[in-house]
Amino acid sequence: MKLEKWHLSITLVCLLFGTLFTSNLKTQLQDFNPMAARNKGLVNVIKTQEQKNHELETEITDIRKNIEEYQLTATAQTELKPLQQELEKLRFLSGLTIVKGPGIIITLNDQDRARSASAEEANLHIIHYTSILYIVNDLRAAGAEAISVNNSRIVSTSDIRCAGNIILVNTHRLAPPYEISAIGNQKLMEEMVRSGEFTTLELSKFPVTLQRKDNIVIPTYKGSYTFNYATPLQLKEGVN
Repeated sequence: MKLEKWHLSITLVCLLFGTLFTSNLKTQLQDFNPMAARNKGLVNVIKTQEQKNHELETEITDIRKNIEEYQLTATAQTELKPLQQELEKLRFLSGLTIVKGPGIIITLNDQDRARSASAEEANLHIIHYTSILYIVNDLRAAGAEAISVNNSRIVSTSDIRCAGNIILVNTHRLAPPYEISAIGNQKLMEEMVRSGEFTTLELSKFPVTLQRKDNIVIPTYKGSYTFNYATPLQLKEGVN
């Protein structure tokens, strides 16, 4: 077969076209590389999140600054003062603050013969939990504002009981002598106490004492207020 000049021309054109097509295809494949596109997308997401984080941090800083300024203003202090006073009052009533003031200190002790008596007889010569409980109740009736037994603060949920030969107050084991401290009207508390269990012990020859003190310190309640069944009643729930 004889080759004509136009055969060569067509061949050169085809080669040139194929080269251009291949080059263009490679460029398009590079531009639409899935991995490159994915990485580019992640970079954009990260940049967007960084910008949002920066805006949030700036907003938080501004809010904290406003709170600090509000707390420092005289108006804020005036508004918060009644709340702080009410909180302090509730802490006092709950026994969560150390208190001091005038009052009386009562000391109860076992009789000496309790050490040498038999187990059955010794029971007649020792202080029982009921004596402590009666005296604490007398102090409460006299308006005592704070009471402690051997430095264990008495609050509304306190229990005074025995476990065998051991007296427990707020689950703390006590040993004689038992010191009951109370802050309040000294005269009224002394009169109330002397009209009850204290005088009975005194007449039975137990070593008991009662003295007034002008500066009694009573520690905080170290237990916890835990409610397993009771919950606050919301006003909207109503009361049956």
